[in-house]
Amino acid sequence: MVHLIAYFGGSFDPVHQGHLATAKFLVDYFQLDKLVFLPAYLSPLKSQSLAAHHRVAMLKLAINGEHSFAIDEQEILQPSKSYTINTLKNLRQVYGSTQPLAFVMGMDSFLSLPKWHLWQELTHYSHIIVVNRPSYSPVFSSELQQWLNKHRCNQRQMLEYQAAGLVYFVDSPLYAISSTNIRKALQQGQAINQQLIPAVANYIFHHHLYGATATNES
Repeated sequence: MVHLIAYFGGSFDPVHQGHLATAKFLVDYFQLDKLVFLPAYLSPLKSQSLAAHHRVAMLKLAINGEHSFAIDEQEILQPSKSYTINTLKNLRQVYGSTQPLAFVMGMDSFLSLPKWHLWQELTHYSHIIVVNRPSYSPVFSSELQQWLNKHRCNQRQMLEYQAAGLVYFVDSPLYAISSTNIRKALQQGQAINQQLIPAVANYIFHHHLYGATATNES
C-alpha cells in the first residue's frame, strides 16, 4: 500500500509553535512518511502577507532537524495570488494518478471554501484533511454541506486506499496560538517568545519584522 503524503497549506506569517505541533500530530495520527509545508505567495482572500523570502526562511528554521517535514515553494515563488486548485493539479502531475495525496486546512478555511477558485474540483486531485478545534461545532452553508455529503469519510485508512476524493475531519489538540495575535503582540511590544520556535523569534528580531523591537525580545 502506498503511504499518504500530506500538504499543509497556509500563509505561515509567521510560522509558530501551533503550526509545528499540529504538523507533528498529523504525522503521528496518519502515520505519514512526509508532511510538506506549502506556503502561499498571497492568498486570494488576503490583501497582504510578509515578503515571501522571510516566510520561507522562518519555515526552514522551524523544521530544521525534523525529518518528516519538507517545504514546497511552488506557490510562494510565483509572483501572483495562489490558487490551490492549480497547485493540486501540478502535484498530481508530479506524483501520478495513484499516489494518495491530501491537502490540510483548518476549519476556518474550510468554512470559507465556497469562496475558493473551483473549490468543488479540489477533491478531483487530492483528499482534504480538515483540522478542527476540539469541542467546536461548525455550521456549514447548505452549498458546502451538500458537497460535503458526497465526499466525507470517517475512516482514516480510506485516505490511503484511493488517491483523492475524500474529506476527513480530525480534532487536533488545542493550541491557543495565532499568527494574527503574534503580529499584533509584536507591534505592541509584548513578549511572544513562548509562541515561537527560538530560531524563528531570533530571525524576527534580527530583521525587525512585524514591528519587532528589543522590548519584546524576551
